[in-house]
Amino acid sequence: MRLFKVCWIAFSWFATAAHGQNGAAALEQIGRDEVDQQKIPGLVLVVIKGEKIDFAQGFGVANVETKEPVTADHLFRAGSTTKMMTAAALVSLAEQGKLKLDAPIGQYLSELSGPLAKLTAHQLLTHTSGLMDRTLMFGRHDDEALADNIRSLQPDVLFTNPGAVYSYSNLGFAMAGRLIEVLSGKPFADAVAELVFQPAGMKRTTFRPTMAMTYPLAQGHVRSGSGLSIGRPAADHSGYWPAGSMFTSGNDFARFAMALLNQGKVDGKQAIPAAVIEKMGTRQAGSSAAGGYGYGLGVHETGGHKVLSHGGARNGYATHLIAVPDQKLAVVALINVGGGNAARPAERAFQAVAGWSPRPDADKTPTAIKPEQITGVYTQYTQTAVIRSKDGKVTLTTGSQTVELKPGNGNCYQGGGQVCFQLGADARAKYLLLGSRALARVD
Repeated sequence: MRLFKVCWIAFSWFATAAHGQNGAAALEQIGRDEVDQQKIPGLVLVVIKGEKIDFAQGFGVANVETKEPVTADHLFRAGSTTKMMTAAALVSLAEQGKLKLDAPIGQYLSELSGPLAKLTAHQLLTHTSGLMDRTLMFGRHDDEALADNIRSLQPDVLFTNPGAVYSYSNLGFAMAGRLIEVLSGKPFADAVAELVFQPAGMKRTTFRPTMAMTYPLAQGHVRSGSGLSIGRPAADHSGYWPAGSMFTSGNDFARFAMALLNQGKVDGKQAIPAAVIEKMGTRQAGSSAAGGYGYGLGVHETGGHKVLSHGGARNGYATHLIAVPDQKLAVVALINVGGGNAARPAERAFQAVAGWSPRPDADKTPTAIKPEQITGVYTQYTQTAVIRSKDGKVTLTTGSQTVELKPGNGNCYQGGGQVCFQLGADARAKYLLLGSRALARVD
């Protein structure tokens, strides 16, 4: 009996080790495939299980000129995955009693007046503020730029009424970052470091380029007719840091993913209040076009599992995070080229480990929306879309491109991707939803 037990223990250990080796081999293959197929300089893949990093590896190079191999410790510019950090900091301040998420932000930001002062932190963090989506990649680098950016805003940055529709807005998160400054009494970069990065043990993560350059840094690349080259000068605008400018590494980002999986705990300690993690991961807004959104996180259902996710893209970089708390499993992918698809390797890696795809459950209800309900002109900021219906053919024109639309599911049509609509009281479409951004009807 004892011999049988010893043999069984040995077999179990061997089987577990073999499974881990096979899993690592599959992830390594995904990493190599993505670098080759997407023709990207470098990719970092990290898999987090419970409270530990299970896999962390770089593929390709951090710099096409020096050919320096990229690692899970190299810093990348995170793009919009930054938003979960901004949200975590602001909701933490709310938990401290320094603001009410549903109170007008004019109570805290004296530089705002009129309709902008009536917006709430809840609306900013859930993209329901009615603010247009505006981001400037190049600009100032000083701590005063964020305050000056928000102070300069006029009511015309609202493209519709607050609370009317979910529409992704980088400008809204810049405003949320300004709230963090005022409520904490510190520059945005320092406040988020104190509220989020330091408690989570994200030792190299920063918003400041002059700090990032002191660590191994994956250079951002651009594509051109001659291939890949480093994007010079590097994009930076401190007036928009809260929306998408965090520098982080795969290993550092993994620590925040651990917090998402473990009610805010990292290394067994409460790094971020559990109530903050709960609110961030609770669906607050959303549509059939974009899925749900919490505070700084996408929230959707897949096969009965709550999936938290967010992508990021900016000059020279792309990122993606997937976290499923009830499975204690998360994946982070970082890429150092503009236009790179970080969601694909993240989803492939997740499926390789979990055995199922983290994509949202599809709405299979045939659309009941008729062409006559959606024809018209829609705009937001610099974008205009026109829906036409003639001789039984429905088309969408954006810029110089026209595609034919076919009835899809839910409130959506299909044509070069999913195009969805939100109806008004008159049963006509009031908003056209392209991905996560809404355009308002103007005709």
